[in-house]
Amino acid sequence: MELICVFIIFLVDLSSIMLATGHTDPPTDVRIDIIDNTAIISWMIPSNQAVMWSRIQLNDSKDDNVFLDSRKPYKDIPFPYSSFEIANLKMCSEYYVGVKFIGQDGNSEYTIQTFWMTNTTFTAEIHESVTLSWRTSLTELFSVIAPMGVIYMVEFDSNIISNTGGTKFKFDVKTLDVSTINITVSTVTKADAGLYRSSQNYYRDMNNNGCCVLVVTTTPENPVLTIDHKHPFVNDNITFTCTATVQRWPRYIPSNISYQFFGITRGYINNNKLILNKLTKSDKDIAISCQATDDLGKVSNMSESIILDPYYGPDNVLVKPDYTVINVTEGTVLGPIHCTADCNPKCIFNWKFRRTKNLALVNSYQNLTVVDIQKNQAGIYRCSVIHPYDKKIRSKTDIVVNVQYSSQIRELWLSDKIENNEWSNAKIYSFNEVVNLKIKLSIESNPDPQLVLSTSLITFPPLRYTKKGIDFLSELPSLRCEDSGNYTIQAFNGINYGDTRSVNLMIYCKPRNVILDLKKIGTKLNRTEDIVMQIVSFPKPTVEWTRTTGFIWMVQKDKYDYRYRIYSAINIESEDDFGEYGIRVCNRFGCIVENITVSFEDGIGAVTKEYIGMFAAGITTLVVGLIVLIPGTIFVIRKCILGLRTTKKISVESDEYIEVHRSNPAVSEPYSILQPQSESRPLQEPSNDTYEECGMTTAVDIYQNIEEG
Repeated sequence: MELICVFIIFLVDLSSIMLATGHTDPPTDVRIDIIDNTAIISWMIPSNQAVMWSRIQLNDSKDDNVFLDSRKPYKDIPFPYSSFEIANLKMCSEYYVGVKFIGQDGNSEYTIQTFWMTNTTFTAEIHESVTLSWRTSLTELFSVIAPMGVIYMVEFDSNIISNTGGTKFKFDVKTLDVSTINITVSTVTKADAGLYRSSQNYYRDMNNNGCCVLVVTTTPENPVLTIDHKHPFVNDNITFTCTATVQRWPRYIPSNISYQFFGITRGYINNNKLILNKLTKSDKDIAISCQATDDLGKVSNMSESIILDPYYGPDNVLVKPDYTVINVTEGTVLGPIHCTADCNPKCIFNWKFRRTKNLALVNSYQNLTVVDIQKNQAGIYRCSVIHPYDKKIRSKTDIVVNVQYSSQIRELWLSDKIENNEWSNAKIYSFNEVVNLKIKLSIESNPDPQLVLSTSLITFPPLRYTKKGIDFLSELPSLRCEDSGNYTIQAFNGINYGDTRSVNLMIYCKPRNVILDLKKIGTKLNRTEDIVMQIVSFPKPTVEWTRTTGFIWMVQKDKYDYRYRIYSAINIESEDDFGEYGIRVCNRFGCIVENITVSFEDGIGAVTKEYIGMFAAGITTLVVGLIVLIPGTIFVIRKCILGLRTTKKISVESDEYIEVHRSNPAVSEPYSILQPQSESRPLQEPSNDTYEECGMTTAVDIYQNIEEG
């Protein structure tokens, strides 16, 4: 083997480190560099030990103290210095150096290290042979000594006497230059490692004269490759560490190992570390290995590979079908909705439901299915994806589930007022046709419904409405009293049949639309002219002449409550009876006056005025008597009967509908309130008993008659 002259770096022999009993740990990585007869001692000071001083103590092979200070056998080095030179040491001698820390938390124990003062080192791989060589100034009476004992002795006249048998050590016994030592060690083992020296005294190390150190080594063992992240993620910076050992004897002799990494071209190497910045998904399945080479050029086997499998995700969280809002009909099935995400390894999936602020777990699968979904299950459904190896890494996507259901009318309110906080579910409503009627419905519906007003004969265009919560406010089309009857209000949104409410609208109006058979009547004295007129009115009107005729009015209800035929007569007894007659028709919502004109018509014989007057007076007296007596009696009887019926009917059914009144100048008391009803009744059906006689009454009598009729 060739001679290698290097600085010897003595590593810490852990077996020689005494455990510290204080709070400060002992020094590590103690090194000794030999330059000529000077030993340079260096060590590492940890940053977390609050070290104030480093104390060095040196002993020789006989355990005698070597004074490093003129007065003390030790030397205190202030922090932060961590090296110290000891000069003038004896070559080929053995020393023990101890280093300890003096800190704020107490003193550490000594770390003890052994070293030899020599600049000559030979290295051989185990089972190889090596030649050791050094010079000595001795010429006779000295021994050549190996770690295990004396190899040979030199006597007087340079006579070499071998002290070993066999072939372990080979040397030239006939050499004339005994001061040059050349020894071949065959098939070296770890027992052959150590100090080889020439000395006149076997037991006195300090008398050595010439020496070398044999280091026995092996090829670097199979390196071990590790990674600093057990589960590295994409974008992480990771560090691979390749560790290999070389067996060398003596064990404190260091080995300088270099490392190579294989399988990846990027990253940078720092001693035995490979640092990769920002892992990517493309790094997946890359196999990385390493190999060690010692300072003798010996190459180890390849380490086991680490296959990169960077974790990532959850990324690209998606749902299929790809909706952000899903409409589903109540009672059907929601889903299946499949949630996916890019994850390595497979992520944890949770479906959660949020109706208000809190999230509730639905299931822990990728698929979401809700059977027989109900309206209270509408809201936000969240697919939450969590990485199994780091619960802090998560992602999500939300979908809004809109559960649609058929319209249901909960409350109904009709009024001429713009706003009303009261609800009524009455089935009969009465109001003046001049009223602009509002309708408010409380409807549970999704989507919003179409509101349609209809009768058996006509369907109106859909109502326009404004919405506030579940309240829908609209305005009914203009209706007249001829439109009174049963109405259906339908709320329909396309799901099932929707919902309906039926109401009976009794629409009041003041008398109008008068149709007279004749407005101008030509007649003669002593004749009676029948007056027939049709009129629209609700409620029933009262009729009176504006001048005295001697006749009363008969009011006949037509097929409907709002249409009437009115009958009376005018008796022409004298010329004073010719002229204009006013007919005043009233109900509590107003009055109208219709005029007819009665004029004289020629062509009926020459009768004297006096005779005519007498004849007419007689006839008139007779007719009026009969008219007043017979029909009057019948009228009184019928009024009594009808009065009893009406009184009974009002007492039972007067609260069955809601009336909406407007103030009317023809009526002394204005009407503007809703009167809620306990139950409903249909419109009055026509009957055969359609005639009712009304005499002339005051305005107050008209009002009461309307209320009673």
